[in-house]
Amino acid sequence: MIQSLPSVLNISANDPMGLAGNHADLRAFAAMQVHGATVITATTAQNQHEFCALNAVSDEAFMSQLAAVKKQDVFQVVKIGLIANLSQAHLILESGTLNNKLCVLDPVLAATSGNIPQTQERIDAIKCLMPLVNVITPNHDEVLAMLGLAVDGHEALVKAAQGFMKLGAKAVLIKGGHGENVAEDFFYTEDVSFYLCHDTYSKEYSRGTGCAMASLIAASLAQQASMQDAVVMAKMQVEAGFKHKFKIDESSGSLRLQPWQNHLDYNPSHELQVQLPTLYGKIYEKSLSFKSCDGELGLYPVVDRAHWLDTLLPLGINIIQLRVKDLQGDELKQEIQRAIKIARQYDAKLFINDYWQLAIECEAYGVHLGQEDLEVANLQAISDAGVRLGLSSHCFFEVARAKTIKPSYIAFGPVFETQSKDMPWIPQGPGGLKYWRAHLPNVPMVAIGGIHGERFTQVNETGVDSIAMISAITEAENPKQAALEYMALFK
Repeated sequence: MIQSLPSVLNISANDPMGLAGNHADLRAFAAMQVHGATVITATTAQNQHEFCALNAVSDEAFMSQLAAVKKQDVFQVVKIGLIANLSQAHLILESGTLNNKLCVLDPVLAATSGNIPQTQERIDAIKCLMPLVNVITPNHDEVLAMLGLAVDGHEALVKAAQGFMKLGAKAVLIKGGHGENVAEDFFYTEDVSFYLCHDTYSKEYSRGTGCAMASLIAASLAQQASMQDAVVMAKMQVEAGFKHKFKIDESSGSLRLQPWQNHLDYNPSHELQVQLPTLYGKIYEKSLSFKSCDGELGLYPVVDRAHWLDTLLPLGINIIQLRVKDLQGDELKQEIQRAIKIARQYDAKLFINDYWQLAIECEAYGVHLGQEDLEVANLQAISDAGVRLGLSSHCFFEVARAKTIKPSYIAFGPVFETQSKDMPWIPQGPGGLKYWRAHLPNVPMVAIGGIHGERFTQVNETGVDSIAMISAITEAENPKQAALEYMALFK
């Protein structure tokens, strides 16, 4: 069967040494299993030690390339690198190349090989394109060149990111490779912001890393990843590249990007070459610490009323979740209190879904939160109260964020399609669970979403610590018998 690859149109310059520019871009696309097409803006003269000249292609040659690819428009994403002059920016806009496309823009005003001409015309060209840019990826020197801002702390980073958004960008990734903390990048949108941090970095092997980072983001977007996911996946690849770096002489080198291991198609024989970055931000500080769960987890029923605990906990279930969606005020509090009383009677681990304030007030064993709740929940208060925390995760960004927070367990899903809750995420399948189990061997792991019947054994074989079930138990003809059968299968 012939594989159909997503496509990215790459508008960038040529590097005769093959380490940066278009060469780095195409390596990034290939690693992510994405087809890369190219429109060349300039033939640069550079080597590993210096940038000698920027030789722009003629307007006629540039426009003819744009016109050719426009006639066969198969691209989901456009990645823009070095723009040689203002005329090229105008031609891109006039050609309609960016219409109805996601656009990733790497300013390319500063490079490790030397000083690229930072003319006002080139800066104006970048600003001209900004209203159609989904994410821009400047380094610290490029922030200074474009905005006149020195990036010397969190407030300066936020101000710089907001400056790019005022120019039209929808998201900003300020790369740390030219800053003090070279392994730390800062991502910012109107809705979310965070730092991405890795341990591995080597300036000696940093040729083309800026080009690769932007291209990896573009490739992930072409594979229909969210913007946050695309940034996390790109950071993972760059980290893997530093661990597999290469050189073409004795003085410097570049990254060797690895074939991307799709977590939906896990192959246990594939070397684990990528690691999740650590994410830091206002809602997930480094100092947070949550108690671990006592003992084994096992079968994890999710129920909507306290009476289910009277039904299920006598069977020997260790962990259970109360998810109430239709009560408020005193009724809700009383239902939670009843559930806590029953759970203590059977020495079971009860997690309260969503209502973290009541979980603290009523001294519940734990609280389970979806990541959409993290912006409003007081994680420090939950931690200080000694209440355990379970976190849902559905994608690379959410798993990376959960890994940073270090909750008592991470719930991974949906494993299969589910009718219990509307979810925009692609089901991970058993392959996804195996991928995360291999990458996070020491993290307590709960599988959830569409698990029933024969699927239970498939999920159990992935090595998860717990399997959460809703309708397969509560809507069963005989809930007690169903629970006993699944408990036996888990053991």
